[in-house]
Amino acid sequence: MYDGFWYSYDDIPAGGSSRVLPASDKPFIMSSPGFTGKGECARMTGVVTKDFEFGFIGMGYYLSPMNLRKSFDLSAENGISFWQKGDGKSYRVKLVSTHDEFINRDSDNQFGFDFKTTPDWQKVEIPFKNLNQQPGWGSKVQINKAISMIKEIQFMTLGQPHASVELWIDSLTIA
Repeated sequence: MYDGFWYSYDDIPAGGSSRVLPASDKPFIMSSPGFTGKGECARMTGVVTKDFEFGFIGMGYYLSPMNLRKSFDLSAENGISFWQKGDGKSYRVKLVSTHDEFINRDSDNQFGFDFKTTPDWQKVEIPFKNLNQQPGWGSKVQINKAISMIKEIQFMTLGQPHASVELWIDSLTIA
């Protein structure tokens, strides 16, 4: 993987009251064990409310360790994969692009893929051709333009409210 770092986020800056752990204003703390029964992985828990109309929590991985706007051309790659487990709810993985056609930048309709968690570790493999933008909102951008300038990969909740959230991600790979 790239030499970046994990972080968490929630809807509080947008006026919501959803809460994510590790807290979004603290350094991200990895959890153990990972899918092999050893090592560490990314894990978020929390609560999603409806105080913000589109309440959410999430966690993400910046590909660059220093420059939060630095992007990478993933055009030569085929897709992403990761191991997941969780609470049985559906989540969305998004590839956040810095391409100029995303008018609302990070808050725009980035390409992603919805998946449902399982109680035991399961591998998810997503070819870039299977990524999509959600219908009915945001800038329309061609996938090849979007993946030419990726700065981060995010995992976020879908729907609201959720009295509890638990998502584990391990071995995030771009290949």
